Amino acid sequence: MRILDEGSSASAEVVAEHVEISERPSSGRALVRLNMISSADGSSTVAGLSGGLGNRDDHEVFAALRAAADAVVVGLGTAVAEHYHPTAESGPHLYLVSETPKVDAVAHLFEAGRTTLVLPEGTDEPTVDAPVIRAGPGPFVDLAKLVATLQCEVVLAEGGPTLAGAMVAEGLVDEFFLTLAPRVVAGNGGRIVHGGDADAHTWILRHGFVDDEGFLFLRYSRPSLSAS
Repeated sequence: MRILDEGSSASAEVVAEHVEISERPSSGRALVRLNMISSADGSSTVAGLSGGLGNRDDHEVFAALRAAADAVVVGLGTAVAEHYHPTAESGPHLYLVSETPKVDAVAHLFEAGRTTLVLPEGTDEPTVDAPVIRAGPGPFVDLAKLVATLQCEVVLAEGGPTLAGAMVAEGLVDEFFLTLAPRVVAGNGGRIVHGGDADAHTWILRHGFVDDEGFLFLRYSRPSLSAS
């Protein structure tokens, strides 16, 4: 565990080391990484937003993970609540997972041609002009089918908690990046991951550092990563 000196934020070298890709699934499928943030008392949000928990180094890790990804997967609720923007021209493609074709609240995401809507089969056509992937018969998107469909090497999942929970429970997540914010917020914010039960085996801590503000950055991988 690396502890940074007081008054110094995470250097580009530390962040690059934290997000470096060292292993990939031997099956050849995409490496799936999950990035989430939690308060010290376990809340996924403050004032309803996960963005309110972070700091400059969390933003740097977020940006570095995106830069290393080919695709970003996010749920509709998180995209709306966190005011998502289209990814940069040189950045990863955004896949917006939704159980409903009513996505007018994020219509701006599709204007630059950098976002694809992911819906279950059998739902109506979307309420906005958007490219669509159909995955699974419903009522929910088949996330395993989505990951298998994406012709890329690295997929970054950014939540929210329901999407994250489903991906973890289905054994799709290979690496888990957790930022633990030194904030005790109480309130009624939910956990960062929730849903069905997942394999409870111990994950492996691959890298971690603490910045000068006391934010803890952890990177875990599934012990079976190289065999998946």
